Amino acid sequence: MSLGRDNVRESLTRAGLALARLYPMGISLLWKAPLVLSLVVVPEFIQHVAEIQLGMFDGGAATRAAADHPIRWLFGYIKVAGVLLVFLAAARFWWTRRSGGAWYDLRTVAWKRFGLGFVTFMGIPLLPLLATGRVSETAIQVAGFVLTIPLLPMLFVMIAGLFGDRETPIRDFWRRSWGWILLTVVLLVIGFAPVQWLHGMNHHWAMGAALPIVWALMIFDSIVVGLLSGITGTALYLGYAAFRDGRDGNRV
Repeated sequence: MSLGRDNVRESLTRAGLALARLYPMGISLLWKAPLVLSLVVVPEFIQHVAEIQLGMFDGGAATRAAADHPIRWLFGYIKVAGVLLVFLAAARFWWTRRSGGAWYDLRTVAWKRFGLGFVTFMGIPLLPLLATGRVSETAIQVAGFVLTIPLLPMLFVMIAGLFGDRETPIRDFWRRSWGWILLTVVLLVIGFAPVQWLHGMNHHWAMGAALPIVWALMIFDSIVVGLLSGITGTALYLGYAAFRDGRDGNRV
């Protein structure tokens, strides 16, 4: 957080408000932006239909066979794409409510900034994978982590591009975003971990259960995955909005 200009108390208040707003805002996407959540809820439910038909929740050999079935993996890849889309769409939904426009109007995305941030933040830490087979897996993971830390401001550059923010100078991301990036990481952990636990438990509860219970749990789980993705996108928005407000001197 930019303590050189922002009052410490104001910065902490801004961070506290972001934490307090995370779940209420994320959950409200169910009725404020159901189309956004549907980008993952629909493919998640389709995957569950396939899993039930394949005997995924029967237990034993049937579960193991279903887990490795190509159809399940196909729908799984589509679901993962939906999760990533909702991360971005939910974050952009909140930004456009704040700044105007429509979240689905991609003409307002600052594509150069988005691409620069994405390639730098997501791509460079993957470079150690080129050494796979020549060094240990642990060394590759450590190298990827070490490369990620100094590139964290590029996450905000990517989000700036997503939001169409062309005003914030690139240098400000490096000079003034570190505290707000830490807040964003905290928001992501708080938003993701509990709902991910519930997602995992839904599958645990469904294992070996009667078919009506399995269907009920998987319908519920599809909504849970939508919320997980929407809350994560909300965390990205709140972290970046706190950074922008702090940079612009907006009062809490």
